[in-house]
Amino acid sequence: MKKLSYLILKDKVFLVAVILAIVTMFIIPPSKEYLDYINYKVLVVMFTIMLAVAGIFESHFFYFVATKLVVHFKNMRFIALSIVLTTFVLSMFLTNDAVLLTLIPFSIFVFRHVNMEKHLIMMIILQTIAANLGSALTPMGDPQNIYLYAHYQLGFSEFIGMTLPITIMGGVLIILTTILVFPKQNVVHNIKEPKVDVKKLFWYLLILLNALLSILKVMPLLYTFIITVVLGLIFARHLFKRVDWYLLLTFLSFFIITGNLSQMTNIGNFLSGLLSSDTKVYFTSMATSQFISNVPAAVLLSTFTDPAYVKALLQGVNVGAMGTLIASLASLISFKYILRDFPKSAKTYILKYTLVSIIYMSIITAMLFLVF
Repeated sequence: MKKLSYLILKDKVFLVAVILAIVTMFIIPPSKEYLDYINYKVLVVMFTIMLAVAGIFESHFFYFVATKLVVHFKNMRFIALSIVLTTFVLSMFLTNDAVLLTLIPFSIFVFRHVNMEKHLIMMIILQTIAANLGSALTPMGDPQNIYLYAHYQLGFSEFIGMTLPITIMGGVLIILTTILVFPKQNVVHNIKEPKVDVKKLFWYLLILLNALLSILKVMPLLYTFIITVVLGLIFARHLFKRVDWYLLLTFLSFFIITGNLSQMTNIGNFLSGLLSSDTKVYFTSMATSQFISNVPAAVLLSTFTDPAYVKALLQGVNVGAMGTLIASLASLISFKYILRDFPKSAKTYILKYTLVSIIYMSIITAMLFLVF
């Protein structure tokens, strides 16, 4: 019972989603229509990406890329800039949470190695924001993008056109902040490059390519699923336990919740009225993300958001990834490292992260409405 309790309470978002799904099932009894609630493409693509990224993570590829860049610099400002930009770029293709799980420990190691530990709080803040803003660009960058891309059946170039302004502005802000915050001070380091299992990395990248082909609508969904399972069983069987099954089941629960809510006329009319313009959709999605995280916000609001306002919804949940610690999975991952390595600085981190996030959100929002 203790083990079962731990597994259930390990992911509270999952627990809440399951409870809410069960509650709505009493109001709207299960039927064949439930099968239409589920976005199978989202589940298959997410499963494929999770499996691939778990393997790439295990192969030390992220660590290798970051090390390759850092070893060429002896200046603290350029070392910090190289790590932040590596986080920013890799998050576009390999999901922000996986990149942070590798590069935050890497940053802690590097900064301690060169006796610059006093700058680590700001470094982790900028990495977290960089991961959220970099991942905003592509459908495969984070779960809410995968979902919205599939839900609204967007084209790849169409999707990029909607998210590119956020990434451009985010990139500029991150570069400027890093230059202003970190000192132009020479440091001494002797960081060794990790070994990468190239053969295994090839198969993991092939699984990732399989997901990309499905996202680009080149590969039929059934073929994507079969190829992922076959390659996984042959070359990555041990990685199946690394897949975030809680997140997949959370999505499944939210599909049931939103599907049932859409059958409730009063609730549907209320939410549709709340999401009746670009401005309302943008600020509602950004605000909702602060309280329930941007992934559940995307699933919930998309059910009642007209396709005409998809751009506002997509931008809102991605900009809304910043702000509170629960606004995105990435920010929670970073905070866990703060609690583990710098417990006394937890309050300082929250205040600084919130302040920087609000500044970034305000600037990006203003630019989206005034320029783009």
